[in-house]
Amino acid sequence: MQQIVFFDTEVNPISGKILDIGCIKDDGAKFHSTSIADFTNFIRGAQFVCGHNIFNHDLHYVRKAIETAGVPASGMIDTLYMAPLLFPIRPYHALLKDDKLRIDDLNNPLNDSIKARNLFWDECSAFHQTDEVLQKIFYQLLHEKDEFCAFFRFVAHENDGGDLERNIRDSFADLICSNANLATCIEQYPIETAYCLALIHCSDRYSITPRWLLKHYPRVESIMATLRNKPCLTGCAYCDQALDIHRGLKRFFGFESYRRYAGEPLQENAVRAAIEGKSILVVFPTGGGKSLTFQLPALMNAESTKGLTVVISPLQSLMKDQVDNLEKAGITDAVTINGMLDPIERAKSYERVEDGSASILYISPESLRSATIERLILGRKIARFVIDEAHCFSAWGQDFRVDYLFIGDFIKAIQEKKNLEDSIPVSCFTATAKPKVIEDIVGYFREKLSLQLEIFNAKTTRTNLAYKVFEKDNAEKYNALRDFIEEKNCSTIVYVSRTKKAYELAERLTQDGLPAKPYHGQMKVEEKTANQDAFIAGEVSIMVATSAFGMGVDKKDVGMVIHYDIADSLENYVQEAGRAGRDDSISAECLILYNDEDLNKHFILLNQTKVSIKEIQQVWKAIKDLTQFRSTVSKSALEIARKAGWDENMKEIETRVKTALAALEEAGYLKRGQNMPRIYANSILAKNAQEAIALVRASDRFDENQKDKAAFIITRLFSSKSRSRSKPDDAESRIDYIADHLGVDVKEVIHIVNILRELKILADTKDLNAFIRKGGHRKNSLEIVAAFNLIESILLQCLDELEKTYNIKELNEMAEKKGCADVNPGKIKIIFNFWVIKKWIKRYTLQHPRNYVALQFIQSKEELKVKMEKRHDLARFIVEYLYGKSKQVLEAELPEKEEVSLEFSVHELKNEFEKQTVLFKPDVSIDDIEDTLFYLSRIEAIKIEGGFLVVYNRLTIDRLEQDNKKRYKVEDYRKLDQFYENKIQQIHIIGEYARKMLEDYKSALAFVEDYFRLNYSSFLNKYFKGARGIDIKRNISPAKFKRLFGDLTTTQLNIIKDNQSKYIVVAAGPGSGKTKVLVHKLASLLLMEDVKHEQLLMLTFSRAAATEFKKRLLELIGNAAYYIEIKTFHSYCFDLLGKVGALDKADDIIKKTVEKIKSVEVEPNRITKTILVIDEAQDMDEDEYALIGALMEHNEDMRVIAVGDDDQNIFEFRGASSKYLERLIRDKQALKYELIENFRSKNNLVAFTNSFAKTIRRRLKTAPVVAKQRDNGLIKLAQVKSDHLIVPLVEDLFATDLSGTTCVLTRTNEEALQLAGFLNHKGMPARLIQTNDGFNLLNLFEVRFFLDSLKLNDDVSVISNEIWEEAKRKLKVNLNNSAKADVADQIISDFESINDKQKYKSDLHAFITESKLEDFVHKSLDTVLVSTMHKAKGKEFDNVFIMLTNFSASSDEEKRLLYVAMTRAKQRLNVYFNVDIFRGIHVDGIERCTIQSGQMPPPEMVMHLSHRDVHLGYFKYVQERMETVRCGESLIKGAEGWANSEGKLILKYSKQFNDRLAGIESSGYVLRDVKVGFILYWQGDDMKEEIKIILPELYLKRVSSDMG
Repeated sequence: MQQIVFFDTEVNPISGKILDIGCIKDDGAKFHSTSIADFTNFIRGAQFVCGHNIFNHDLHYVRKAIETAGVPASGMIDTLYMAPLLFPIRPYHALLKDDKLRIDDLNNPLNDSIKARNLFWDECSAFHQTDEVLQKIFYQLLHEKDEFCAFFRFVAHENDGGDLERNIRDSFADLICSNANLATCIEQYPIETAYCLALIHCSDRYSITPRWLLKHYPRVESIMATLRNKPCLTGCAYCDQALDIHRGLKRFFGFESYRRYAGEPLQENAVRAAIEGKSILVVFPTGGGKSLTFQLPALMNAESTKGLTVVISPLQSLMKDQVDNLEKAGITDAVTINGMLDPIERAKSYERVEDGSASILYISPESLRSATIERLILGRKIARFVIDEAHCFSAWGQDFRVDYLFIGDFIKAIQEKKNLEDSIPVSCFTATAKPKVIEDIVGYFREKLSLQLEIFNAKTTRTNLAYKVFEKDNAEKYNALRDFIEEKNCSTIVYVSRTKKAYELAERLTQDGLPAKPYHGQMKVEEKTANQDAFIAGEVSIMVATSAFGMGVDKKDVGMVIHYDIADSLENYVQEAGRAGRDDSISAECLILYNDEDLNKHFILLNQTKVSIKEIQQVWKAIKDLTQFRSTVSKSALEIARKAGWDENMKEIETRVKTALAALEEAGYLKRGQNMPRIYANSILAKNAQEAIALVRASDRFDENQKDKAAFIITRLFSSKSRSRSKPDDAESRIDYIADHLGVDVKEVIHIVNILRELKILADTKDLNAFIRKGGHRKNSLEIVAAFNLIESILLQCLDELEKTYNIKELNEMAEKKGCADVNPGKIKIIFNFWVIKKWIKRYTLQHPRNYVALQFIQSKEELKVKMEKRHDLARFIVEYLYGKSKQVLEAELPEKEEVSLEFSVHELKNEFEKQTVLFKPDVSIDDIEDTLFYLSRIEAIKIEGGFLVVYNRLTIDRLEQDNKKRYKVEDYRKLDQFYENKIQQIHIIGEYARKMLEDYKSALAFVEDYFRLNYSSFLNKYFKGARGIDIKRNISPAKFKRLFGDLTTTQLNIIKDNQSKYIVVAAGPGSGKTKVLVHKLASLLLMEDVKHEQLLMLTFSRAAATEFKKRLLELIGNAAYYIEIKTFHSYCFDLLGKVGALDKADDIIKKTVEKIKSVEVEPNRITKTILVIDEAQDMDEDEYALIGALMEHNEDMRVIAVGDDDQNIFEFRGASSKYLERLIRDKQALKYELIENFRSKNNLVAFTNSFAKTIRRRLKTAPVVAKQRDNGLIKLAQVKSDHLIVPLVEDLFATDLSGTTCVLTRTNEEALQLAGFLNHKGMPARLIQTNDGFNLLNLFEVRFFLDSLKLNDDVSVISNEIWEEAKRKLKVNLNNSAKADVADQIISDFESINDKQKYKSDLHAFITESKLEDFVHKSLDTVLVSTMHKAKGKEFDNVFIMLTNFSASSDEEKRLLYVAMTRAKQRLNVYFNVDIFRGIHVDGIERCTIQSGQMPPPEMVMHLSHRDVHLGYFKYVQERMETVRCGESLIKGAEGWANSEGKLILKYSKQFNDRLAGIESSGYVLRDVKVGFILYWQGDDMKEEIKIILPELYLKRVSSDMG
């Protein structure tokens, strides 16, 4: 007898050193040592040595020793190579796992050598039991090959010769093509041919070629295709049966014929082309049979070559729908792997692809970046890649996706890694495609993979659809919608453009007695599924949805599709409208409720989602920074976004990062590697956050700082766990998001998480969420389990083990007779599908009608009965356990809620099951628990969602472009830019279609036909000539463009159109529409350029200006304006430094901010901007300009638009200077525009102020201001020969016939106060524009009352509308008698006008802090306003009276102040002066006069007291007396001060003011009245809490006056 030794080694892979050797002889003698010499002696005398995978591993290290022992090369046997030949049928051999042995102990070569021995003897036995002809075929093919010759020597197989090819053809007559080129296969690839024949011979549908074999012998795939997947021209027994597409159609789908388009057999031709291995592009309409066109070739290929078809689709919900629909048809070959799956389903999907039971795999384009997915695909023979929504390849398509451009690279990499000589074919599918899109798709695959796509383009018209468009404004739409639905009374889909609108409409329709459900892409999976199922089942007849609904939804009876908001392209409209009338026998209507503003919603949405060239440049800069020291980096999308300076609140931030990376990859700057997700835990063991935090606090594994961070992390994780999960990766449990919110490095978070694992707070016990049914009108979970368990038991009992055909209806009746009341054919199919997936049965496809099924058991029924009963026990236990766990929840839930969400873990279920005290309790494993959960999910007793993960998703990036100076260029952006331009045009085109439908139905249909038929440029030339060709390039509708920019001057329009100049300075004269230009420029940036709201920053010098800009923008562009950052310099700096703004902190805040920016201590996302707009830029001081400089330095490509008028720089006293505007022009080469057309003032008023302005030196504007009004106004120059100008001015006011608004301007606050008092004394209503210098409006009693009513605790961030309205009501009821209540009212009103969406506490605080009293002055025709000249800046009035007492115009600053004052006038300008400064100015219409001296001071005097004028300390003792005091009420004179209405003293003057008042009284004035001016909150340095104080108003009259 021949002696054989079995061995295995353990080797250090780096050094090559042998660490251990194990051997066993056929007589049982064993060897276990590290000695090579002893090993040689042990095997000496043997004729054969044998091991597993020794050719690729062990022999490299011990071949010399074996040869020394006398064993020749022809005596070396490797069990690896014979295994696929002799155990080709699944589950293969129990000792094998791919190319490795299944091992119990790590690093034990003796045990492995024993397993190799057992495997070898099994191989010998299997060979002897193999059909003799097959033995002969294997021998003839393989006996001369090194891998096999020793085996044939050992088994002493003798060959009697014979014709090998003939033997194969005879043995495989009906299993391979009779005309296949078998001779070439035998001659050139005998090993590959043998493996193929072994697999074919086993006749098992789901047995596949092992992964290792595909890698080592890649030609196996092409040999299998040659033998079984290339239909011969002449036909043969095999091809006529297996590759006949009509038989396949009938067998798999039960259809007799293929769909035809306009009489052409396009579907049949496309399927035939796929079966023939061609690459194809299929353009079929919605509902046109696309899915079957790729599913049938996939199923047929799986039977013939064991191939896997990979379907790449961007729509996760569509993938699941298609898998479910196939299962309903009895086809269990398809799986999907995507984020919507729970962990159990996901694991089963991986397993089914790996073991061959799945032949169709649905994945997303992003999944191609996954190393796991790549490994899965490399382990299978790939029959074909199918790309759905193939228009995404083209920038001319309606939905270009950059991640699609990676598909070709991925397929190429797969081909290279599998060493394939032949290309893997592809099938591309789309519902709508213009000629240019088809050209792009074909070109892409020709360039990337050298594939030539055969095109199948269905040009068909749906004759049962009637298209109509109705022009309706927003107010009319709902009633029209309701009327149409009531009139038609059929299944209806209503399409809207926003998720919020879907909910609102569905709710409103339901309230009106028309039951409707909402649907959108961001919905939770369970809600989405429930709503879709309810609509398909007819439980509700109306679905209100975004465009996410309808893909793959097969509902034949939809009688109406209404676009409440028009679609964003003709392609999408045709697809969405095409969901009506799927049943050709019904007539359906497709309606659009159209208005022009719908188009602008699409334009705004496009701009929000667009990834601009600047954003890609920012990402490229971030990548360069991250790869300074190494060319490869692994970071999460969020980390890259933050490095790029993006705001983490940016919509779809991760998608945008990946799009930018894909664009950089396409341009050759970098290469994205595989994603590197790392899960750090999938369960929380602590019962609650408090328990976990207590464990942390008690642990010595953390320092104090880390304990705080760990507590924060725990809080976030519990927040994530308690939330029903709508997305696969909740930011609450993402390592990178936690690090970002903590402001620490990712590594520190990982370190803390690892310690939390050590403390048993986190673990890997698989936390899941389940939804169980409570009952009601639907079966509860326990009843469902009981019903399915009974059905399954009856079926297992009654079915034969051998193959047999059953009528499902008969099985259904049989189950009913056996007492199963809840059985139906659908439930029987669910059980059969489960059995197939679990590999209990083999199901055969039949030519019979659909209610027949042929089955054969793979395992014995006795074994299966044991498994089934264990699963049934577990299923009952799990549902009962979850019910028990949820008892409190169930009692608390509202009765109408049918499902309850619960958290649990797989390990928890196992532990609880094992705690049961029952006899004969079966042993259960984690696999048993997961199988049972899978079963419960399949029968819909419970719905499982992926539970909790602590995860860190990193992207791997290899930098290719090493030049740091290289920037992403415009030409690199061409493809993306082309797509966005095309999207703009598509929106215009759908709008044009709607307009044509309103005018001429036939013309509109011809328009649509031409769109899809003509070359795109020909189409545009035909329908968009001349000016229309310009309109179609703008991302705004023509009507809105006209509204926005139709009435602008040429210069204004040029400023708005300028999107090239990096720096712009607008020198804007008074009344030139500066605010209008800025508002329209902001609108243009948002609506017509690449600028998103988070990229834009506008800085102003007052809160009032910021509010005014926000108000005007809201009027102009709507809700988009809410998100624009318009701030004062100070509030922006407070924000950057994370401080709360206040006057007493504002002195050096800008300087500090600049220092922080320069030292990189400010978050990059807060200062990363692409546009900076500066209002009133002439008022910048050194610090403010330094801030601008720091922002420009941080953002090297930032565009700066500075608008101002150097002639109006009136704040030089605080350091403001127009020299900074000059620096922008000089140092930055800013382009200067001059706005010199004055729309405000009459012709001669402009001429007058122009003449005066000439006296100002060194001005920016070179041209004089030009009046747009040609008529003259009134100018009066009155020189008073006295120092007392008040009385003559007031007398003139009374004598003048005034119309419109009037304002009196003075140089000082004191003068303004006296003037207002005198006017009111004379009976003319006057109001002083007051200031709150010296106190913040936060401290105003009326404002504080409102804030206190809001109850803004520390944990409140957003103020609810209910609380807001209640606080307003309280203010009105309690303080309606306060003279300052209107200040609070106006603050509230202004805040509401710019914060309609949500009211944030921090925003309200900042708004009030920055507000000034002068901001809330509202003009009245009946009231004269009195103000200082400084406060009048930015305002305008019909009539302006200016009082210039001893006014010197010697300095430019004083001249500019007077220039500002005079340019406020629109129609009349009266100036009263006692120093002539207008000599030499001559214009039309001036009235000059002289008023002689002798005038006395005014008879009335008013004084507003400040903090220093009152005894502040005294108020502490009279707080209770002040409770009922209100602003405006008069106080009563007391012995030592002033008293309230009850006579109790509440006010005393300071000693300093008492002295001052005595001096005033000695000059002839007596105190007439004292009123409460302001009630304020104040806190002294030595005080622990605030107190209320009063700042009074004093009214004095002149005793000796003979006037008035």
